[in-house]
Amino acid sequence: MYRVKQTFPKTEKLKSSKTIEKLFLEGDSHFKFPIKIFFLPANENENNLAAFAVPKRNIKSAVNRNRIKRQLREAYRLNKHLLEHIHGKKFVILFLYLGKVNPQYAHLEKAMQKLLKKLHDENS
Repeated sequence: MYRVKQTFPKTEKLKSSKTIEKLFLEGDSHFKFPIKIFFLPANENENNLAAFAVPKRNIKSAVNRNRIKRQLREAYRLNKHLLEHIHGKKFVILFLYLGKVNPQYAHLEKAMQKLLKKLHDENS
């Protein structure tokens, strides 16, 4: 059994505004409170790409928004192995936090695990 590296390198970060716009227009989505994910299949030769967003409308304080994004990134980093075994399929994913208050990390991680398992089950 091999271990998946639990890192989140630059090559796995979604930065393209065109791709993000395409995600909102053409992508599928799943929801498990407080996280909604938008996803599209990626090119075979790419890594899974991920981006994280917390709307200013829901969380006013920039400090709290950044903290939630850090927690989302950490939950993804620790659970991304759930996406590694989908027969060579790669995804472009945007994680959107829709809660109105600062969450506990355990709640975010549980929602992240359920969403990634759902994405895995639908595409394997």
